[in-house]
Amino acid sequence: MFGLLLLAVLGAEPGEEPKAEAPPAYWDGSHLTGEWGGARTWLDDHGITFDIIYAAEVFANAAQAAAGDNSAVSGHLDLAITIETEALGLWPGGKFYAVGQTNHGLGINQLVGSTSEISNIEAAPYVQLGEFFFEQSLFKELITLRLGKQDANREFGTPRFGGNFINNNFGLIPSTPFPSYPTNGLGAALIVNPLEWLFFRAMLIEGKPQVGSFGFDTAFVPGAGHFFIASVAAKHTFGANEKNTGTSSAGFFRQQGPIAEVGDVPMPRTFESNYGFFVQHDERLYLRPEDKDDVRCFTWISRVGWSQPDRTLISFFVGSSLAYHGLGARSDDTVGIGFGYFTVQQQRNGAPGPGSEFFVELFYKWRLTHFISLQPDLQYYRTPGGDGRDALLVGMRLKLKG
Repeated sequence: MFGLLLLAVLGAEPGEEPKAEAPPAYWDGSHLTGEWGGARTWLDDHGITFDIIYAAEVFANAAQAAAGDNSAVSGHLDLAITIETEALGLWPGGKFYAVGQTNHGLGINQLVGSTSEISNIEAAPYVQLGEFFFEQSLFKELITLRLGKQDANREFGTPRFGGNFINNNFGLIPSTPFPSYPTNGLGAALIVNPLEWLFFRAMLIEGKPQVGSFGFDTAFVPGAGHFFIASVAAKHTFGANEKNTGTSSAGFFRQQGPIAEVGDVPMPRTFESNYGFFVQHDERLYLRPEDKDDVRCFTWISRVGWSQPDRTLISFFVGSSLAYHGLGARSDDTVGIGFGYFTVQQQRNGAPGPGSEFFVELFYKWRLTHFISLQPDLQYYRTPGGDGRDALLVGMRLKLKG
């Protein structure tokens, strides 16, 4: 009914047949809610896309099985709309995007105590308009501008192939304190693509965003500061059909204060700025690049980040991961393993001096359909929070694409 209402709003004549091909059978489709009698395909063809994604997970700490209270359940819902102006019959290169978000549960880290969130959906319960921005591409995508509330991790932190991991540190660089989920910020981004293989990115965004804020009430208050980040990325392809691909990127950030000193110091100072850098590389290698229909491949990611130790809680991070895609009856499952190490300038339980954390994740993502997946997950944490008890986390995630 919602899809038919949108057809009417956009001016479709009563009884007008969609020009797109007939939608696939339900279980072969891409969405849990189906194709809305063809309305969804019609909307996609006219530049309007709806994304409904829900993820729920349960984790238990097997290292504290006798403690009783050793498990946690959490979930996250995204309701997003994308409007592309050219497909809608307006001007070329424009895009509007908005996503509403809500969270329930507190996540396993409340029982583990890592300095960085363990799960990439982990947050205190909230409801908010997580992102809303306008994006405009110019000169055949030579330049792209984006204005509005956005996730800085979108352009600078997330490697292209890291999304299958549950651990939050495979999605962002914990030593770079940029505004990201769930505290996205109001700002502006610039992307320049002078060559097919070369990208320059820069963003200026508010320094202290808050959950539930639209940004206008937090970005311009005294002491809010700002966050600037820039990077350069080079992409390469090789092999048959140039199917194998990789990207190397390097960048830096500067955070404008006031920023309180961290660490075991009797009288903490206040700084006016903080800065750091990061480097990352991802690579995708196909088993048979000469076969365009063969999806089996390895993905490898490595990343390093550093920031000033006296004003950043996590000042150094290094991590790497390896995943294989193409398992299962549908050749659509993924298995992966990865590790990370970071320093902690102020240990969680009060131990003097800096500490460190080390973690490993192993997962298998079982894609039952294009819109339902189950993911058993195993994670080991050594000294979470710098001085905490080791943890062995056993979990399962259910993900639905509506």
